[in-house]
Amino acid sequence: MKKIKVLLISPSSGLHLGRVTRPKFQTHPLGLLYLAAELEKDGHSVELCDAFSFGYDLQHIENRIHSFGPDVIGLTAMTILAPDAYFIARRAKAIQPDVLVVMGGPHATAMPAEALTDGHVDIAVRGEGERTMCEICEAAACGRGFDGIAGITHKVHGQITVNPDRAPLMDVDSVAMPAYHLLPEVAEYNPPPHWGRRGQFASLITSRGCPYGCVFCSVTRAWGKRYRFRSTENVMAEMKTLYHRYNARYFSFRDSTLTLHKPRVVKLCQAILDEGLAIRWNCNSRPNEVNEEVLGWMKRAGCETIQFGIESGDEEILRRFKNLDKERIARAVALTDAAGIKAHGYFMFGLPGETCATIAATIRFAKSLPLYSAGFTTVTPFPGSELWDYCVDRDMITTTDWAGYDLKGNSVIRYEHFEPRQLLRFQKRAFRQFYMRPGIVLHHLSRIKSVNDLCNYIKEATVNLK
Repeated sequence: MKKIKVLLISPSSGLHLGRVTRPKFQTHPLGLLYLAAELEKDGHSVELCDAFSFGYDLQHIENRIHSFGPDVIGLTAMTILAPDAYFIARRAKAIQPDVLVVMGGPHATAMPAEALTDGHVDIAVRGEGERTMCEICEAAACGRGFDGIAGITHKVHGQITVNPDRAPLMDVDSVAMPAYHLLPEVAEYNPPPHWGRRGQFASLITSRGCPYGCVFCSVTRAWGKRYRFRSTENVMAEMKTLYHRYNARYFSFRDSTLTLHKPRVVKLCQAILDEGLAIRWNCNSRPNEVNEEVLGWMKRAGCETIQFGIESGDEEILRRFKNLDKERIARAVALTDAAGIKAHGYFMFGLPGETCATIAATIRFAKSLPLYSAGFTTVTPFPGSELWDYCVDRDMITTTDWAGYDLKGNSVIRYEHFEPRQLLRFQKRAFRQFYMRPGIVLHHLSRIKSVNDLCNYIKEATVNLK
């Protein structure tokens, strides 16, 4: 089979407006790194342009296209970056009209037809993309059509054609390790303060799928509800590579929830201890998934922070959208604190049924818990989530300008009890009331060990507390 050249791109934010910004914090683009590894395994020549993390301008991206001359360009985009991905597709076709442009990621999965409407994206990949992208490249190399490839939406004779869904990959151990060698410099990525430290940070994913199906989350549309996890041996092989080759000492497990299967967590912790990896790490969890035994193992293996999806301090909203209650949440956070692990709480304002009173209750609840940090966001109905369908059905969406789908910006939903811009004021108030407490201030001051740490905290404060 002929081998081809593939350029994978994560779009810069603001590119379509001519005002490129680099994010305050950066994490390695795991989705593209997995794609690159699989494509290289098939023998293709691959380059990766992480324009998002480094804030590359249009000239830089166009130069990469000119110099590499790819046969296929692969774009990935969250909803907020969709306009930037479409802009790159347009420019790529202007430079090289015969290049095949493929778009994947959360937005293309949820809105594949939209991705094809302006004529510059040729194929939209829905869901898991590794094998799909390899099959696309094989077909392109052989000069045959794409009709037999599952999990894509494409055009046939000008008509949008939806191929059958691709079955979830069950053997997740079969996916090649992320191609970190394609990044300009692994150590240049600067994570959020509660995730790790620049130069010694790495993130990884040990499972796919999530059985909970929260209405505001689009993960199940991309990865399904069936929980599929990598073996401990497979995860450890990646961690040891990151530890020894790339000097990673801080790890962030970016699974939707790491702690769903408790025996697996214990086995992973035992393996970390047996290997003697002197690391610190954090993960996502749900309050119903932790107990004293699991927390004890996690602490011994270096777990520093658990990020809990709490969302609200109102009992009715919790029951309706999380199937949890405040007592259970408080117990889980207290157990985490007692185990010597810091607890971070994720909260959101604007779920259906929200009022000024429920928002105030959420702020009080957050302050009452032994949390060391917290995030407060405005509810955003991302395409692919049940919340999106709910809001569309009720004519609650105020804009489909995807660049405005920012978790910390003005709400894009029409509400009954308040104006959307009020949510942003509540969000700022929550950050100020939570963080401007002496104990919390002293805790975070004690964590500043370098100039970069100080700069990171200043960045956070500038955005969230002003």
